[in-house]
Amino acid sequence: MTRIAIYWGMLVLLLVAELAAARAGIGIAVSVLAILMVLVIVLGFMQILHAPKLAVIFALGGLFWLTILLALGSLDSFTRTTVLVHDVNITG
Repeated sequence: MTRIAIYWGMLVLLLVAELAAARAGIGIAVSVLAILMVLVIVLGFMQILHAPKLAVIFALGGLFWLTILLALGSLDSFTRTTVLVHDVNITG
């Protein structure tokens, strides 16, 4: 239980640092802190280094699937076009 409390405390400190970096406008620091938070979760809570090989395969598969979802989600904003609508009277 102490181990979980330590990792939770680390995540809270990283969250505070990430919020401070975002408020200061330091974009790269936010990304680095987010990666550190992921590492704390994967190495601390999941203990992926001591997990069976099948768990590692599923974790990598989940990461691959997340990459696909983020890539497809970002395509929406990249491919969206602006359509200008001229004066249209919508009041009956």
